Amino acid sequence: RSRFSVSDPTVFDDSSIVLTAEEILLRVMDYIDETIPSVYEYLFQPIAEWASRQPLNAQLEQPDVPPEEYLKETSESLRDLYMMGELEWSEGEPAINIYEGGGYFGAHKDHLALTILIPLTSPSTDFDGGGTGFWTGNRDVDENPDSTADLVLKPAPGSALLFGGDVTHAGLPVESGYRSVLVCSFSTKTPASSPDRLHGLQAPPKVSANFKGTIS
Repeated sequence: RSRFSVSDPTVFDDSSIVLTAEEILLRVMDYIDETIPSVYEYLFQPIAEWASRQPLNAQLEQPDVPPEEYLKETSESLRDLYMMGELEWSEGEPAINIYEGGGYFGAHKDHLALTILIPLTSPSTDFDGGGTGFWTGNRDVDENPDSTADLVLKPAPGSALLFGGDVTHAGLPVESGYRSVLVCSFSTKTPASSPDRLHGLQAPPKVSANFKGTIS
């Protein structure tokens, strides 16, 4: 399994790739804003209850630093937050994950308000096995469950999976071929957000040494 930041010019030296990824992401955000406005209202809108509605962070603590007050007047949607640069992203994301035979992503939680996972390859046609496994229970299930996934989804390209940061999930092992997904997890930016997690698609990311994985 390997991961490539879309905004990394050492991986993708064609600016059209960044623009295409941004267009896809904004289409999904617009769809969420138009058809599921409660996602923004409950998880992203800077209101008094914001912190209590967030998933636990990587230290298993409830976030307690709210977004800046001015966002109450300037943002009304996910698109607004994106265009204003007011989102905190998971390390190196938006990214493209690629799984070859035997490749997988172990069970984990994303610890941010929302994850968008967009398939770029087709099950059965481009790969066998694989898919995204989910465990029910949210905070009642840890990041290393002993059981097999309760649900496995293999959506086709042109669709998207949406889930919250308390959901335990995994990229299940691919048997053959290549499985590729565009993925990003994000929350509303706060004064506590790390500067390394604010780039989005606008600048090269700063990532840890083991971020990319194994495919060269």
